[in-house]
Order: sequence, then structure tokens, then C-alpha cells
Amino acid sequence: MITTIKNNSLVDFEHELSLILNSNSNEVEKAKKIIIFIEDILKQLTDWLKHHVFETIQEEIKFFKEIKPNIVAKLIFYKEILSLVASLPLDKSKRIKHFEKKLDAINHFYRKNREFIKYIKSHSSHFDELYFTRKKYKDIFLNDCSVIIHDAKLCTSHDYLLAEVIAFELLVLHIENRIDSLNQSCAISNNQFKSNLHWTEKKVDLVELIYALHEAKVFDNGQADIKEITHVFEKAFQIELEDNIYGNFNAIKKRKTDQTRFLSHLQKLLETKIENDLN
Repeated sequence: MITTIKNNSLVDFEHELSLILNSNSNEVEKAKKIIIFIEDILKQLTDWLKHHVFETIQEEIKFFKEIKPNIVAKLIFYKEILSLVASLPLDKSKRIKHFEKKLDAINHFYRKNREFIKYIKSHSSHFDELYFTRKKYKDIFLNDCSVIIHDAKLCTSHDYLLAEVIAFELLVLHIENRIDSLNQSCAISNNQFKSNLHWTEKKVDLVELIYALHEAKVFDNGQADIKEITHVFEKAFQIELEDNIYGNFNAIKKRKTDQTRFLSHLQKLLETKIENDLN
């Protein structure tokens, strides 16, 4: 794969990336795997760049304008995803503000670099030799080389900035989708979702069910917090649980026998139902 990247092709890189994305891992695990994968690629490219001499200026421009920024952009994007998830508030309304704060920061980046972004978006090339080769002003512009060591042999003045532009475009789309999903979820829970169902069994039985579902990671690929799941069940079944959920779970853990008695009871009832329907 490194050979194809050196030859100015991203096909194999994108293929390997898609294999990770199509795996069964959750969002966090996928991001971690992708970061490790890309950092390994960049390490190999670093070793190669230290000794490689491009045959033409156009070849060098293509590498630093089209190849390297697209690889580094994915690294920036998935590191941003990890950072967003790690600092995500439990409250849904606060989550939206959390995402909007990141959008504000990206908009500030856009305003700060509007001329360069305009240059890229207009497919201009008149400054390419200045922006995307290492021969011009190589001792001046070193601040944009934070991904691959601060070394003018490995970076141009603007290849990392371009990577940020690409990454933040992806991030904006991702965040807007997350905000849309949260808004729809809030609309359902606040306006449309009305239930007349009441939980009429013991509270501890519902707590047992909630903890089982939480441990099975059936909500939001395992990212949902136990309090958030509890809140949904409270609204759905007209019951207050949150103050008691930890105490009830401690009571479940202290049971001498059959700690999951409610789940065991459900299993037996369902198995009986299936057997009766088959006969």
C-alpha cells in the first residue's frame, strides 16, 4: 500500500479504511483502529520522504496537495471524533450545545483561513509551487507540520492546513447529522411520544432489565449512559427510577440465589409461549 501512495494513488489506503469502517466495532473502537492505522502509514511515509527526491515539481505538488493532505485529514477527523465522544455530556440538550460549540470553532477557522480556502475551492494553482513544494520558504513556514515532525523535508507550508480544511468539512457533516438525530429524538420524546402504559411490576425488576440492556450495548452502539436509558424507561412507563436505580442494582447484586430472577422469569415465559405455539 505504501508503494501505491508513493506513486500518488490513494486507492489501497481508502480500501483499508473501508474495511475498518465496515467492521462490527463501535464508533470509538473504529476511530481508534483508524488512528493507529493512519499513524503507521504516516510513519512509513516519513521515513520515505527523508530520502526521496521527486522527479518533477508537479509530482511533488501532487503528493503534498492531493495525497498527503487526504491521509492526514482522516487522522485529524477521527481524532476529533474521539475528542467529541470523550467529552459528550449526558443531557441531550447539552449535547447539542456541545456540538454547536465545535461548529463555532470550525467557523472561526474558516474565517481565519478564508483566502486559502477560496484558493482551494476555486481549484486555483498559481500558488501551488509556493504552498505545496518544500523548496520555497522552507525555513519560514514550520507551524503547520504538527502531524509529521517539524521538519521542512517532510512538510510544505500549507499541506497540513489543507488537511485541516478537508477534515473539518467531514467533521461539519458528521456534527450536523448528530445534531439532526438529537433534535429528532428530543422531538419524539418531548412532543410526539405519549404513553398510557404503566409499569405494574416491582421497580427492581425494571432496573434488572435496564442494566441487562445497558450491558448488552443495544443503544447507540453501547455509548448510551445508564441514566439516559433509565430516563427513557421512566417516560415510557410512567415510573420514577433514577433515585433508586443504583440502590436497586446493589440489592440485585446482594441476592444469594438467582441474581437475575426477573430475566430468568421472562426467559421461561417466552420459551413456554414458543413451545405452546409450536404444538
